[in-house]
Amino acid sequence: MAQSYATAQDRIRQYFDTVGFEKWQRFARGEAQNRIQASIVAGREQTMATILDWGGDWRGQSVLDAGCGTGAFARRLVDAGARVTGVDISAREVAAAKERVPEGIFRQADFYGVSETFDTIVCLDSLIYYAEDDLLQLLQHLGRHMRTTLYFTFTPSTVFFEVMHTVGKLFPKGNTSPAIAQIKAKRLYERLATETTLRLVRTTHISSSFYQTTLVELRQA
Repeated sequence: MAQSYATAQDRIRQYFDTVGFEKWQRFARGEAQNRIQASIVAGREQTMATILDWGGDWRGQSVLDAGCGTGAFARRLVDAGARVTGVDISAREVAAAKERVPEGIFRQADFYGVSETFDTIVCLDSLIYYAEDDLLQLLQHLGRHMRTTLYFTFTPSTVFFEVMHTVGKLFPKGNTSPAIAQIKAKRLYERLATETTLRLVRTTHISSSFYQTTLVELRQA
């Protein structure tokens, strides 16, 4: 396992078990304290709605919510008729997900701790902290455990985010979330085609001010 992946895991776990927990609980309830948070809430709402639409009839599907957080999307999947299992490395978030979605099965686990097979796997903003090489390895691993479809999001490398990253370095703040990896979309798609067994089905970019993400649907080639 790459050191970059282990480092990202440590930072993510620490953040979501501490200062990030209450923030993401608010996001799960659709609450925002400022303009930036409001754009994140709105963007995630659009992303969740798009995944639900792309998935069609969720009734009876076994779904892994990989990086389930506090259970916001798991709640919607269950309401749509899916049988949901969620994993997350944050113990606090797993506890919150169990409370929010008592019908689901949730456990504290790393992505590589996934050993079962599911009809569909969803990674909603849970892979955005990993560099390109780590991201590809994670997708390949998760792809071995899905029967039909894998949905994931990544943050595309743009001038806007390069500026934001620079500003973040110039004006560092305490207790900030882990750094989001900026991914070159064209190169990622090329590497998916040549280095994995996964087939790109469709993509869409979701833009909501400070929330910029690309949603991808993959299937086995």
